[in-house]
Amino acid sequence: MAGKKRVRRTRAAKKGGHPFLVLLFFIALIMGSAYMTDRMTNAPDSEVAQNVTTIGHLFNDKEMQGLVPKEDQGTPESVKEKIKAAMDKVVTVQVKADDEEPAGSSVSSNEKKDGSQTMEKGKKASFSLPSIVSKITGKEESHENTAAPSSLQGKPTEAASSAVSSTSSSTSSSTVSTASSHRSQAAAAPSVKKDGGNTKAPAKQSAAPLKAAPASAPRPNTPSVVKGKLAVVIDDAGRDLASQHVYESLGIPLTLAVMPNQVHTRDAALSWHAHGLPVILHQPMESVSGIGMESKVILTSMSDEEIRSLLKSSLSQVPEAVGINNHQGSKATTDRHTMEVVMNELHHRHLFFFDSRTNSTTAADGAAASYGVPYVRNDLFVDNEADVAAISAMIREAAKRAQKYGTYVIIGHCRPKTAEAFRQMVPQLEKEGIQFVYVSSLAK
Repeated sequence: MAGKKRVRRTRAAKKGGHPFLVLLFFIALIMGSAYMTDRMTNAPDSEVAQNVTTIGHLFNDKEMQGLVPKEDQGTPESVKEKIKAAMDKVVTVQVKADDEEPAGSSVSSNEKKDGSQTMEKGKKASFSLPSIVSKITGKEESHENTAAPSSLQGKPTEAASSAVSSTSSSTSSSTVSTASSHRSQAAAAPSVKKDGGNTKAPAKQSAAPLKAAPASAPRPNTPSVVKGKLAVVIDDAGRDLASQHVYESLGIPLTLAVMPNQVHTRDAALSWHAHGLPVILHQPMESVSGIGMESKVILTSMSDEEIRSLLKSSLSQVPEAVGINNHQGSKATTDRHTMEVVMNELHHRHLFFFDSRTNSTTAADGAAASYGVPYVRNDLFVDNEADVAAISAMIREAAKRAQKYGTYVIIGHCRPKTAEAFRQMVPQLEKEGIQFVYVSSLAK
């Protein structure tokens, strides 16, 4: 027994995988399935992708037309407001058409049923993307503007809807035409939209009608013997279109300074530009006294971003501007930092600065030089008195100084008596050898 050896039994190796590996495999399988399911259910279909692309092209077109400045393309809130306004317009048109069925009309029940079904389809179609896009761009779909006379007689609700839709289309067409005209340097006349062979006149505009002569460039103004050059800037445009039209009729080189945020800001800029004359922005700035300032003014207490934002807003209203000058601004133009912020913005936009010189000292010239902005300053205000004879005498004095110094720069305003004084004096001065030039030609 003592010599007997013990025999060891070896354990057989377990067959099969580790239980934790199997668990990990199932977890990975579940997560992969969940991911693929999410991708498949949330993936945009072709219609959604097309809608997103269409909206993108829409606002790119608006930017190219100049309706949305490239430097300030708007906020999501503004886009929402445009889309909401378009949808509200659609709802208003359809509801109004439903309510306009004349009392006592002899329309049969079948016709009413057909008409209601048609209106229901119209309502559903009105909330589609093409309808909303057409309301924003002013390009109505052709089927909305075409209606057979017989159907109009039998279905008054559809006739009312078509009429209201036609009116809204005409108004939108006039707005887009006006906006694109100033970008292409054309006259500011509303276009006539043609659809399906029918010509539709644009809707009436709220602004006063322009009374200017047909657009034409100023005639050559080179006397046989030039005794002096006189540059004239007309300030405060955008308030009195009648006086502006007097200046436009003179046919000589003049520069118009258009104020932002005025009732006729756009009319003034478009009319002047249509006559081939240069426009500049007449930007309100802080004065020493602070009396009689505009509601939106560049202040020395503003931050750099506030100054830039205000200046961008003003320039967006006068996209024809080739430069700017200050309205009031006796305090702002003496503040070097404020002027440097302004000149920085003008440098990026390639605009010149015309200093109205409302103060005997100025920091605008040094700031303009530091940013390479062309600069020119005013020499004389000719209409400090509201009398035609007194204004004419000041214009005569300016002509004498132009003969003495070679060039001279003056400022008048869009006022009836100032316009009359220039109307009387310009022919006389031309005969005496005074050449009228653009103020931009004297900027250095």
